[in-house]
Amino acid sequence: MNAKPLLSLILLGMVLLANARHLRAQESTNVIDASITQDVASNLAGGIQTGQAQLGLINLDFSLASESMELWSNGMLRIHIQNTYGQKPTEKLVGDAQVFSNIENGNSTYLYQFWYSHRFGRLTVLAGKHDLNETFFTSELAGEYINSSFGIMPVASLNVPVSIFPATTLGLVGQYEFSDQLGLVAGIYNGLPGEITGSNFGIDLNLSGHHGYMYIGELHLRQLSRVLNGTYKLGGFYHSGQFGKLTQPSIKRKGASGLYFLADQMIYRETPGGSQGLGTFVQLGYAPDKTSLNDKYAALGLNYTGLIPGRPDDQAGVALAHASLNEALLAAESSTFAPCETVIEFTYKHKLTESLVLQPDIQYIIHPGMKTHLNNAWTGLFRIQWTY
Repeated sequence: MNAKPLLSLILLGMVLLANARHLRAQESTNVIDASITQDVASNLAGGIQTGQAQLGLINLDFSLASESMELWSNGMLRIHIQNTYGQKPTEKLVGDAQVFSNIENGNSTYLYQFWYSHRFGRLTVLAGKHDLNETFFTSELAGEYINSSFGIMPVASLNVPVSIFPATTLGLVGQYEFSDQLGLVAGIYNGLPGEITGSNFGIDLNLSGHHGYMYIGELHLRQLSRVLNGTYKLGGFYHSGQFGKLTQPSIKRKGASGLYFLADQMIYRETPGGSQGLGTFVQLGYAPDKTSLNDKYAALGLNYTGLIPGRPDDQAGVALAHASLNEALLAAESSTFAPCETVIEFTYKHKLTESLVLQPDIQYIIHPGMKTHLNNAWTGLFRIQWTY
């Protein structure tokens, strides 16, 4: 781990946390979060090789209301710093394309997000260094899982450069709420996030029109039932950069696009209005371009809150994510590539205290990396998450 950036992170965190109570006293809309996520992972069978790895993520996250800084109303400044550390088990042990731990990044300290948002009635506008995945492709139920595929669909992350963890870049996002049930959000991002190095603190925005731009939009439908709440999202994206054809990389094509759909739906509640019960999520993605490595994606999951008596906040879940390989590439190199990579994940989130969560997790990965030479893998993971 690089000592200088980590020391800077710790010192900055100490200063900001020292002022946390003062900021909270000024304005209740201020949010000051510090968290540590630690994964102990094992590849039990298959993949590249069996073995163990440890990896972690430190977050220092500050959302400061403009009123608390004695400025104008309806504004919010976000400063989000991260440190990742440890091994890379996907790269060294499993070889999966969808990455079975969503915090894997090696050893880096960097400015993750730095943006300002302002609300104008029903319209909210955000500008700055922003993680696209905090606004787009989000599913509350799918977000409980550890495999990264449930967070950001591979029809985007495997096909085009995207401003997501850990490397983000400048974006401009607008969100308009027509009503409590209907909303529209759209954004434009720089086409290629800059590389995070040991010395640049992740502030290389890599601004250049040559990389193209990422355009994305979503339509949101919410609360269609008063009894069992649900959220439905229909989205699409277009990246205006140049991409090589999969079977002939020297042949460049302008632009790559995709469509997607997400749904979170409660299907059973133990008591009316209660939080305990069964919910389901669905994710569907389609990227038809000849440059898209993953052309079709589908995921389905079931989450139960309060499955074990006496543990009303614990969550148990099982989910499946299926990412298919572009048919043209498969036909050209059938001896090298498998038709898909499929993940089945079993997870349980045990809320030990208000600030401490323990999460054992098992994943079965079929055709890791969509490669024929890698056997199906069994991974075991134990996550500890502490939040200030």
